[in-house]
Formats: sequence, C-alpha cells, structure tokens
Amino acid sequence: SRAAGTPFGCAGEMIYTSRQVHARVTARELSRVIASGRLIRAGRYYVTPDTAEGVRAALAAGVRPTCVTAAEVHGLWVPPVAGRHVYTRRGSPGVGWVGHGWHPSWPESDPIASPGLLLRHAIRCLDPLEVGILADSALHEGLLDQDAVAALAATAPRGVRRILERASGTAESGTESKVRLFLLLHNVSVTPQVQIPGVGRVDNLAGRRWIIECDSRQHHTGKDTYAKDRARDLRALELGYFTTRLTHAMTFAGWSRTSATLLQVIRSGRHLDPPEFWAL
Repeated sequence: SRAAGTPFGCAGEMIYTSRQVHARVTARELSRVIASGRLIRAGRYYVTPDTAEGVRAALAAGVRPTCVTAAEVHGLWVPPVAGRHVYTRRGSPGVGWVGHGWHPSWPESDPIASPGLLLRHAIRCLDPLEVGILADSALHEGLLDQDAVAALAATAPRGVRRILERASGTAESGTESKVRLFLLLHNVSVTPQVQIPGVGRVDNLAGRRWIIECDSRQHHTGKDTYAKDRARDLRALELGYFTTRLTHAMTFAGWSRTSATLLQVIRSGRHLDPPEFWAL
C-alpha cells in the first residue's frame, strides 16, 4: 500500500497537519498507519513516536510549545528548567503547564516555536544566563545568526541584553556557555576552546592563566579519562596555570556557591598574572 512507503518519521519530520497526512494516504491507510504506531494523533496534528512527550501533550491540549520545551525539539542546550512551557490561544494553560501568555493566533506556521520566537519568550521567563545558554546554542548550531540575536538584545531588559550582547556560539556545551558568559559579565577576558602547548585544548582560558574545564557526566567520568584529566591539570600547574573543574551539578544546581567561588578568584586577580611567572 502507499502507507508502507510513506516516509512518516523521516529525519527532520515529526509533526504533520491533517492536510499533510491526507495528501499522502487515504483514510483507510491512515487507520493502518496509526494502528502500527508510526503516527499518533495529537489534537489537530499527527506526530511520530519519537516526538518529545511534552510536545505531544502540548499539541493534544491545543497549546503551543515554546521556551525550553521548544528548545529541546530544536536540539539546543537546554538548562534544567522545570515544567512544560507553552503559549495558549486564550487564558491560562492550566495546571502542569508554564504559561507564556496567550494570543489570538499563533504567529508561525509551525506549531513549535522557532529558535527566534522561543528566545523572545524565554527572555521574559528565564534567568539571563539561561537565556544566554539558549542563544549561544542557537548560534553554535547555525539556527540563528548574530544579527538575529542582536535584534533580540535590542528589545530585551538590561540584564538579559548584557548577556545576549556577549553570546557568540563558541562554547560546545551549555555548562561552558554559562561559565563563559558569567566571566565576561565580570570583565574577565575568556578564550574558549584554546590550545595550550603541553596541555592540549581547554574549555576556557580566563585571563592569562586560569583554566576552567566544564566537565559533563558523559565525557569525564571514565577511569582513563579521569586519569588523563588529572595528568593534564598537573602539567598545566607545572607551566604556571591553575585549573578549576566544574561539574554539571556545580554549574546548575549548585550555581550559587560556584559563582561565589568564581567571584573570589576574580577579585583575587590570580588569573591576571602571566603563566611563566608561576611556572615550576
């Protein structure tokens, strides 16, 4: 049948309108596609099984995913923020949703907010550094350009604007992005992804000699990696650098304490000395 060869669920396609589906299959074939689990009805839409649960629930409820909920769909680095974030056609979205207001008609053809739109909504919802993570990620992935981020910054509150003006897309993770933006806000020069002879590539070089590594749970917990990281830290110390390693938990759940410690180092000025002055 035509349904067997219908490319529902191809890369980049997860959500279909009724018109799109009926243009591909007959009503009888659609029943078989749904029975096979290749498509799931979600309100006015049909979605593939790999569509995020939060998005499926939002579409079924007649609301539109935005902010961090939409960001996850676009493959952005998403800070650990609670709730499913949506826009509604009228009134409050109800219990279990984080509402971003309402509108008479959704401004885009896609039911999931675009990177530009979700950032516009996130600006009024998230902590400025969390907005910065989303913007950095959108730049890194090529989903927005610097002009688009600059346009968002121009209308954002001052605290968010200062972050967006520093977003560059050079970080390779949300933890790196948050730390780099925090340092830049405190007038610390930061070189991301820099190659240091004798040490290798580091996540961030703050000032002239402060290496800050933002370790993820996925890439820095193996036995061999753990040993290599510590050997690198020791070699860096011999060359006059000092290293701070931050975990995902330290960068998010424990950020209050972590940021206070980073500020202590910044105020000490230790990062400003040339590394050769401290080389062993």
